[in-house]
Amino acid sequence: MKRILVVLLIGLAIIASGHSNSPAQATAAVAIGAAAPEFELPDLSGQSHALKTYRGKPTILAFLSARCPISNLYKDRIKAVADDYSKRGVNFIGINSSADETVDELRAYAATNQINFTILKDEGNIVADAYAAERTPKVYVVDAEGVLRYRGRIDNSQNIRLAKQHNLRAALDELLAGKPLTVADTQAMGCIIKRASDLAQSKTAKPAPGKTTKPAPAKPASASSAALPKIVPLKPAAFPDMIKQRAGNVVVVNFWATWCGPCVVEFPEFVKLDNEYRAKGGVRFVHITADDMTDLKKAAAFLKDQKSNADQFIQDTDDPQEMIDVVFKDWQGVLPATFVYDKTGKLVFHRMGIIDRDVLIAEIEKALK
Repeated sequence: MKRILVVLLIGLAIIASGHSNSPAQATAAVAIGAAAPEFELPDLSGQSHALKTYRGKPTILAFLSARCPISNLYKDRIKAVADDYSKRGVNFIGINSSADETVDELRAYAATNQINFTILKDEGNIVADAYAAERTPKVYVVDAEGVLRYRGRIDNSQNIRLAKQHNLRAALDELLAGKPLTVADTQAMGCIIKRASDLAQSKTAKPAPGKTTKPAPAKPASASSAALPKIVPLKPAAFPDMIKQRAGNVVVVNFWATWCGPCVVEFPEFVKLDNEYRAKGGVRFVHITADDMTDLKKAAAFLKDQKSNADQFIQDTDDPQEMIDVVFKDWQGVLPATFVYDKTGKLVFHRMGIIDRDVLIAEIEKALK
């Protein structure tokens, strides 16, 4: 395994929400209208629950995390959906597939947050793999006959004040009314589910010679009096022009967020590559954060600490799907995501998940020719 991946895996052992790949790359997503995969899992008290026993009523399967900040931003909305629709005959089941979250931790989380629905523990992420669930929170709606009818996000924004499209509620309302769903498949933004294989790999990963598994101590916030770097709001419609403005250069675009563990771990590698190519010329690095606009200062402080000199943007949209549609329609919303554009502005490479330094360099060099 290449040196950079070894170092990154060590970092992932420290960061709670990390994961190097999207399971969608290895497991095909269940088609809307197909039979939902059956499963049987224990709840937090050890009692077994089989999906087939919930037949006769629609069932919501919600992949959740006790640690993911995005999942936690949705917890009150999730509880409200569970409460509102249980009164209308809909089952609600929470599923935790995160390998680094224990049953005891989930019990404490459920008690502290007064969770009003059943949570099942998916040891070995078998159910997450079966449903190609790669992020939290992500929801699936199974109808009374066991057919998958909806998959994706709860609404359009992690910021409740900006949530205008309540996709899960709309899907449930149409399903209960016997109508075909207007929107049945959406992209969910959130933290990557840490698979059991990743946890095992991070525990056994050894640092490269001269490296240490201990993270560098954090610098005090007052260590430097330099101003915070400027982060420019970027609307999805302006993305193509942003690429055109850098025509004549190879452009490397990295989508990231402060709440994304793998993004934070790999970011120093982008800073190094930017510095290396800045000296050579011909390559522009662009970082676009998916943080909420209210977290702009947090993102800027992170960039300052990283000493990043790249072009910095924050996606300016209430609906992340708008940016996905403009950048790359097959993008499942996984972060980090990296895109390379050649000198004419043509997309020539994309990577969903943590980069491989050698592969990225090879793609940059190819685009420079």
